[in-house]
Amino acid sequence: MKTGLLHPYPGSKKDWHKYPVWDERYCYDAWIEPCVGAGHQVHRYLATGIINRAFIADIDPAVYTVWQAWQDPTLREAVAFSVYRWAESIQKAYATGDEDTLISNFNVLCHELNAPIPGHEVGLAAASIVLRKLVFGGVLRCNAQGTLNVALSKDKLRAFQSWEFKWPYVNPRWTVCLADSAHACLDEFEASDCESAIAFFDPPYWVPKGSRPGRRGTGALTPAYTHHGDPQGDELKELCLSVLNRLLNNPRVERIVVTNYISPELAAAVEAMGKGGRAWRLTPLGELTTMNRGMIRDDCPVEGFWEFGGRMMAGRYEQQQLLEVAA
Repeated sequence: MKTGLLHPYPGSKKDWHKYPVWDERYCYDAWIEPCVGAGHQVHRYLATGIINRAFIADIDPAVYTVWQAWQDPTLREAVAFSVYRWAESIQKAYATGDEDTLISNFNVLCHELNAPIPGHEVGLAAASIVLRKLVFGGVLRCNAQGTLNVALSKDKLRAFQSWEFKWPYVNPRWTVCLADSAHACLDEFEASDCESAIAFFDPPYWVPKGSRPGRRGTGALTPAYTHHGDPQGDELKELCLSVLNRLLNNPRVERIVVTNYISPELAAAVEAMGKGGRAWRLTPLGELTTMNRGMIRDDCPVEGFWEFGGRMMAGRYEQQQLLEVAA
């Protein structure tokens, strides 16, 4: 089953074996995801009928507007038509070797994404969907000048020739509450009548300053995606801890899963938080090497999987597979 609203990109949590958020208990009446991104997890569980009510958010307008269009039948149709027209033009230009038209289309799409016009959600959503199919890794990033730092991928362009856009499945009976920030998402949930939620919080990852001395240049990480802020900045650390603290302090949230880089500072702060009586566990998931083409450095941060409440699931699927092999 196709899941998620956007092309998977590095950092995507599509692999539910590696990131087992749902703990196989049919006791939840809502899903909370304050940094939803492509939303492979929430869409999977909506589509399989495990939940039918979700509270989601994303601060990136190029992600937010795609979710906004997906929920609205009129916008959904308009975006699909716009994507079709862009795809038709790009595919024709590539097939005929018309480099000028190809580059012109790409530049217009980049401008649409980098300088969105208020009230022009259709153009922004269409540009977001098309560009993610054309650039390396599906990653849309801004450089220091604030302009899109993306380039056409020749491999992606060739594969684009056979691409036909289709919206992921949506059911009008679902209730999906969309917000434009993590805390606004929690505000919406707290105002609801839901009593037993599961929360998945996958914020922009944070590491302390100076924690990667072996990295090129200053050793600093660059923002993974547009609008995600400084990966060494206090703002991202505060975002992670403040949202987690609100979730832990809400007894109506039965299970919480959080992902981030493990650092002494972040681990100690989480350790000190009240857990509301929930059992909890931190599981190291190893290094993220997707964008490094498998290169391993001795200062690569390790990804962490924090679980609070419910069944502890990290490693459970891998363990079952090993047992099956042994049998």
